[in-house]
Amino acid sequence: MRNKKIISITLIICLAITAYFYNQSQNSTIRTDRRDFSIADTSQVSLIRITSKAPEIVLLTRIDKQNWSVNEKYKANKSAMYYLLKTLSRMEIAYPVPLSLRDNVIGNLAVKGLKVDVRMKDGSEKTFYVGSENKELTASYMMLKNASEPYAIHIPGFRGYLSSRFFTNEYLWRDKKIMNYETQAITAIKMKYSTEDHKNESFKIHFNDDSYRLTSMLTNEELSSNPMKVNAYKTSFQKLYAEAFVMLPLNKDSLRSSEPIFNLTVETAKEKTSLKVFHKKAHTERSASEQTIYDPERLYAYVNDNDWMIIQKNTFENVIKSLEDFK
Repeated sequence: MRNKKIISITLIICLAITAYFYNQSQNSTIRTDRRDFSIADTSQVSLIRITSKAPEIVLLTRIDKQNWSVNEKYKANKSAMYYLLKTLSRMEIAYPVPLSLRDNVIGNLAVKGLKVDVRMKDGSEKTFYVGSENKELTASYMMLKNASEPYAIHIPGFRGYLSSRFFTNEYLWRDKKIMNYETQAITAIKMKYSTEDHKNESFKIHFNDDSYRLTSMLTNEELSSNPMKVNAYKTSFQKLYAEAFVMLPLNKDSLRSSEPIFNLTVETAKEKTSLKVFHKKAHTERSASEQTIYDPERLYAYVNDNDWMIIQKNTFENVIKSLEDFK
């Protein structure tokens, strides 16, 4: 009898231990595969793909520690990448989606949700879906691939929703930098004005080590100038950013066929950047008899015959110079 009791107790203990480890395994699986949305170490992320139902795809690829590319063609906007990686590392479950909203949230994710694939340097991947924000605008509904339940996801301490940090518009991911040249790297600057009043102010500057040659673009005559003013001008081609890419409909063919205000070209031994700059109409209603009103603060820039961008006059005021400014 005693032996039977010992065997029974031993069996109960074994079953309890087995059940414990089984539950631990199950809980661990649920916690990792079903609820773990964040990426602990974003420095190990090598690629992020965001896909909409349109379908529209943006591919963000790590180039090095600080830089990413967009669709393997353009440099990525560092600020946008910073907030995306910060979101991936800090986002957590705020609360499970209530049963009353579950079907609607899953349906929204299926119809309108963005698919986000994150690939790590070791080849592992994590995929989740991003939907709309909650009623309080404090979290976004998300769901892991192969999971059965969606969750409201937030960043602790941040009041706002996260879905706005996931988008597929290529232009919004691209770096808006136009020029950022080291002073000593510049070999030539050309400024050609198109308007009759300013054509004679067009100029070229060619640099050779510590010397330079300033010439009139109209007469090709070499002109005397103030070296300090020329050198100061040469330092102006750093950190020149556009305000935005042109997103709204624009009669680009009409602008391209018209004369720009000026053409600016900056060259180094390795590359060249060119801008054709045009007036931007102000947002105001006018009658047919009224004169066109131009935006006093912004211009259109056609960069490298490829991208239409909006630039601010105060950002570029130090590079919009005439011959008169170098005397």
